[in-house]
Amino acid sequence: MPSYFQRVVRLPLSAAAFGHVARVLARKLPSLLPIGAVLIFSITVSGSASADEPMKPSSQVGATAPALDIIAQNTPGYSEAFPAGVPKTYSWCNGSYKPPGGGTPPPEFTAVTAVGSVYPKFGEPAYSNPDARIVVANARTYVHLHATKEWLIVQDQSAHEITGAHFEAKGSRASGAEMKIEAQADGVTAMDSPPPGRNIVLWMVKRGNYAAGSVDAVYVQMDIKTTNPKLKLVANVGAEWWRDPAAAYVQGQTNNRGAGNSNWVELSTRWSTLAFFSSTTAQFEANPPPPLVETDLGARPIRARRAPETPSPCLSIPAPR
Repeated sequence: MPSYFQRVVRLPLSAAAFGHVARVLARKLPSLLPIGAVLIFSITVSGSASADEPMKPSSQVGATAPALDIIAQNTPGYSEAFPAGVPKTYSWCNGSYKPPGGGTPPPEFTAVTAVGSVYPKFGEPAYSNPDARIVVANARTYVHLHATKEWLIVQDQSAHEITGAHFEAKGSRASGAEMKIEAQADGVTAMDSPPPGRNIVLWMVKRGNYAAGSVDAVYVQMDIKTTNPKLKLVANVGAEWWRDPAAAYVQGQTNNRGAGNSNWVELSTRWSTLAFFSSTTAQFEANPPPPLVETDLGARPIRARRAPETPSPCLSIPAPR
């Protein structure tokens, strides 16, 4: 008879990505599984996986998304779906992306902010509903201090207001339109769903700050859901480095520089925990951020990542690393 700890984990991972997962489990298994317990992997490259388990915001369950899921979210080539309207040549069109240099901040920069993007799903009929909302909870940003190898929280939704706008899906910063945003009593933030041809870009009003030259990585995590099951949307999260906490946006990356972003996740009326790390997978495994240190991989179902239902509209799909 299978033990209580036996599990089937379905992740669309390549052999290389599976190696990363195996190294994580090699460190975790002694404390998670009794002698004789078995952990079974079912590696899927295409086709649909089992339905997601219902989720609540991570603060309500006492644990964040398992490290395995976060690795999948940051492995190129494993988006669940794709955004509609994004130019096919954009580097982040397919999902997980880090700029040359690994997304480290310029040495003179001293600020950072989490960024989230929500787009209509490519391949679906256009649909919008002015009464539907996108809801965000538990948004946090951590920076990694290279001298001490410690993670420092610099943004927390519980103390930092979330703002944003509706931009044209093609991504022009000059096309921003007002978006209604409401901080609710239960600590979540609700905002209007995207109107036709537009997206949502959200960020925290107050940037997180740090000493120049002290940081080499960033980690962002937030829970997102919709209120209308008819909405067909995808989302990702990432981060932007800024010259200082008050620097204005200037064309040409003078005052801000992207740290990268995660894969696209298809949203639903259930909570999805989205996460991005700018470091390499090996560095992430060796020194995970605080929300993951206490995560019990054996106590919570690991979210099954579905393969995309339609081919990518983007120029090319990065090879899994």
